Amino acid sequence: MININLEQAKNIWKDIIRINRLSIFDKLDIEFFKALESTDIKKIQSIGKRKEILRNATNDSRFNKVKDIDQLKTIFSLDELNNV
Repeated sequence: MININLEQAKNIWKDIIRINRLSIFDKLDIEFFKALESTDIKKIQSIGKRKEILRNATNDSRFNKVKDIDQLKTIFSLDELNNV
């Protein structure tokens, strides 16, 4: 039987989130500057909220409720990160 250290798995998953959100931040930065140039306040605010969610992703309260690896993988999956 394989024993998995859930706390260590959480830390690894958080590192995966950190790595994957970098390219998303890059895309959002480009969108932000375009919105800034056109003074699209709603777009600027929307991007700011999305970036805040991404910055806080590794502190998500769902990490405290995880009981197994399958649950862990649902927290900010790549699909979820890309759709923030």
